[in-house]
Amino acid sequence: MLQDVERVWVVQCKSTGHFLSAELHMVRSLRLAGRAPDLECAIETGRIHFDQDFEVFSFFEPPDRVESVSHAKHF
Repeated sequence: MLQDVERVWVVQCKSTGHFLSAELHMVRSLRLAGRAPDLECAIETGRIHFDQDFEVFSFFEPPDRVESVSHAKHF
């Protein structure tokens, strides 16, 4: 079950609700949000782009789902 998914992290701006894309642009859709390779990368990227106005979320996706979305690549 869990072997068929991989953990991903995304960064969201608290004040606007926008997510950070892999190209480091603001996007409204979680589907278009960039996936960080690990928690530390997500936190560092959030601090650089949003100061303290961000949250990091983690969830699991099938590997083919992550690869099939062109914007869902790593920062």
